[in-house]
Amino acid sequence: MKPSIIVSQKDIAGMNIKSVLQDMHGFRETTETFHGSSVLAKEGIKLYTTENETIFSDSIDEEVEGDFIIFATRHISAAGKKSFSVHVPGNFGKAEAGGADKRLCTAMPQMMKEALKKISNLYTGEEFEVTQECTHHGPAIKKPCMFIEIGSSESEWKRKDAGELIANVVNFIVINPLKRCKSVIVIGGGHYNQIANKLMLNSNFAVGHICPKHLLAELDERLLKEMVEKNGDGFEMAVLDWKGLSTEKQRIVAMLDKLKIKYERYQKLFKEDKDN
Repeated sequence: MKPSIIVSQKDIAGMNIKSVLQDMHGFRETTETFHGSSVLAKEGIKLYTTENETIFSDSIDEEVEGDFIIFATRHISAAGKKSFSVHVPGNFGKAEAGGADKRLCTAMPQMMKEALKKISNLYTGEEFEVTQECTHHGPAIKKPCMFIEIGSSESEWKRKDAGELIANVVNFIVINPLKRCKSVIVIGGGHYNQIANKLMLNSNFAVGHICPKHLLAELDERLLKEMVEKNGDGFEMAVLDWKGLSTEKQRIVAMLDKLKIKYERYQKLFKEDKDN
């Protein structure tokens, strides 16, 4: 299984990360071009620069080599939160930021876990939040994929230290073999998902798809089944933010039972958080 890395010409953070991969990690220009830019390569791993925004690059996996895709990009937050984040693309509702309505991409929970752990190990400051986001935005592609991002404004996107950190992580996860572990989906919690963060950094589970509490009303049987089927290898169970399910609790549990999907309350997995 070989990855491809994709950045966008329109993305300051992506171009920052690309520059570091080229200058510090041995990615070199080849004779191949893609969307008018030279394709970079290292040990057969290719880095492509698209002329489009990554979130609107539907079917780009059909244009590039590699068995799975890592999108290295910026993250935009209205609150201006500084962050280093990972997540799976896809939409539980209307595709307002690329992709397709109510369609999910295939997750790579083990690779996202390694990425988040590596970020956490390399970054010892308090300025940036290290976090996994819920499943959101485009593009719609068939190959397994993940986003790794610098957030949340131009000031952070162009910072050399931020670009170096994420480039170091990208280089690490594409070169080193993955550690296999059981994968889970998360239902409930916030957009910046604290349940997923704890599972990723303090357990043997790897989190793929996340349906946050503000999108629970969009979650139906088909999407729930798709969360499981597109969660990568080694699926174990759904982890529930029990209190956070609120009025959706009975409906969500009924769907899980009907589809015979194993589930557990987050508060039971981490008993120290039972009062949260």
